[in-house]
Amino acid sequence: MTGKWFKRSLAAAGFGMIAAFGLAPTVALAHGGVRLEQDECVLRIGPNTMHFIGYQRSGEEQEFCEDIAQTGPTVIALEAVSDDMRDMAIGVRIIKDVGGEANERGDLKAATVYLAEPKVYRNGIMTFEHDFKDAGRYVGIVTVRDDLGNQWVSRFPFTVGLYTFWGMLEYILYGVGFFSLIGVMWLALRAKANRQKAEQATGVTA
Repeated sequence: MTGKWFKRSLAAAGFGMIAAFGLAPTVALAHGGVRLEQDECVLRIGPNTMHFIGYQRSGEEQEFCEDIAQTGPTVIALEAVSDDMRDMAIGVRIIKDVGGEANERGDLKAATVYLAEPKVYRNGIMTFEHDFKDAGRYVGIVTVRDDLGNQWVSRFPFTVGLYTFWGMLEYILYGVGFFSLIGVMWLALRAKANRQKAEQATGVTA
């Protein structure tokens, strides 16, 4: 009976770890225009992709793909993946998110908190820094333009200094995985102790 109980408990704990660590990457993929693919943040723009790297310099550097944990100076780098994009002009605009339709109808200039007009960057890498002073919801607009006048635009929403559903869910899943691992270790140690007691009792009886 003890053996069956242990196997069932072990299976349940293992399922918890699989669910936590298996679903966590899915959470990272479920929100916004910047996605985590093969441990790299990727921004899709038209038929092309760019690597997205962001981090904050407050205390220990904290990297992110989408939602920024806290306000303050933030560094973002965009790197063209394909060789065709390395000669294209890259521009970025960051606006406060006041709703999709309102953003379209409203004064884009008034909502803008950061603007870098499109220009060609060496090796196709654009790096900029912005000090986010206010917590809230924002939208990043990346523009890529070639020398023939073709232009592609990608928009991605993100938050600064806010607790989001997906962010909290990701922490919960990792927590489930951690405690499942602790549970597996505890069950294994308990089973080993019970086995040793049984062997000692058998030896005494014999």
